[in-house]
Amino acid sequence: MRRAMPAEAGGPSSDGTKPSRAAPAIRSAPERFFETWLDALGGFVFCVVLPIPIYATGEPFAQGIGATEQTILATAAAYVIVWYCGRRLDAFPRPTLQGNLGYVAPVAVLAYSAIAVILVLMRSDYSRVQLFGSGVLAILWMAFVAQLRGRYLVRNYAVVPATLIAEMPEAKACRWVTYDEVQKMGIRVDAMVADLGPDLTESQASALAGAAIAGVPVLDRRYIVEGLTGRTPLGGLTPNEFGALLPSRQYLVIRRGLEILLTVLMLPILVPILVVLALIVRFDSPGPIFFLQERVGRRGRVFRMIKFRTMRHGAGGPSFTQAVDDRITRVGHILRRFRLDELPQLVNVLRGDMSWVGPRPEALTLDVQYVQDIPHFALRGIVRPGVTGWAQINQGYAHEAEEMRHKLEYDLYYLKHCSLWLDVMIVLRTFAVLLGGAGAR
Repeated sequence: MRRAMPAEAGGPSSDGTKPSRAAPAIRSAPERFFETWLDALGGFVFCVVLPIPIYATGEPFAQGIGATEQTILATAAAYVIVWYCGRRLDAFPRPTLQGNLGYVAPVAVLAYSAIAVILVLMRSDYSRVQLFGSGVLAILWMAFVAQLRGRYLVRNYAVVPATLIAEMPEAKACRWVTYDEVQKMGIRVDAMVADLGPDLTESQASALAGAAIAGVPVLDRRYIVEGLTGRTPLGGLTPNEFGALLPSRQYLVIRRGLEILLTVLMLPILVPILVVLALIVRFDSPGPIFFLQERVGRRGRVFRMIKFRTMRHGAGGPSFTQAVDDRITRVGHILRRFRLDELPQLVNVLRGDMSWVGPRPEALTLDVQYVQDIPHFALRGIVRPGVTGWAQINQGYAHEAEEMRHKLEYDLYYLKHCSLWLDVMIVLRTFAVLLGGAGAR
């Protein structure tokens, strides 16, 4: 039985020989615990505590719970929600302030609005200016911290074997180093990265065991690539991993119940919008209001997807939209930019053809071609297709073969990690995409 190397032992050297026990031990990077709490407490002071003297009429909590105290509690609760969700949303931080604002702003709006609704229902007295002012401060704080973390907080990862470094994704916040560099230079590392399979040599396995004993996390290369890119690479996807793509039945049942309930509750708001948009489409250009197209859904079942018509009636051409497409009507450009042409698909959601979140369904003619040309493309049919999805918010429109491969990798990541939390995150980030009109065609 192979014996694990103790923490003070070294790992594999570049010439493949085992190092002596006198080699320096691999050392873990300082815990990020302090960084996390500094972020949380700093934001709490900035968003909740500092504004108190502006609106407080006396010493808070000195004479029971009044408007000032309720405002403090409300802003504190909202900030905690925004901070927690912001830390989860910021798994893939953007290098620009605008990008990070797009991540956190929808969360803050929903959190502070929900707290305000609760206060109204409870008929509680509070400072509206302070509550929503705190929301603005929370957005700025979370976006600023996310930008700093994405640009300047560099994490070191020791890669075994060294040849894997060429296959690791480029990321400003990650530094890939060889095990030899770690040993010789005494670099503290956040984790060891390796292909955890039967091909590991004895010295490599011993190095990983020594890292684990020293308290250094040992990560599979595919795991960390997924975490950094949001995609499950097609290369190396084996049949024994297909089972991991199947969502639990409990999740599917709960999600289906929630989306039906929420869709029905939103009908009083959505129906008037649909009526107005339908009239605009009808009077903008001759032809039907709706466009029906056969799409491929769950388990390969074909259904008719409903959209507002955005092209001239009877216009020929390819089944996909081109970058510059003169078939699109004047109103169609606006509807496509803000994805308003997709709203009629709430009928498909209620009928069970689609979900609000999932892989985007492809036209029947295109799907047949993609299944033939791209390995594992049919796996997208494991779940219901969605009005929006992980690939849509990260990549946008895709048609070329290489673009569709990347889109499939995003869809496989969603299948592998789908959960109610991921669904909520996709919906929130969809609002940011809609406001910017990014990826529309």
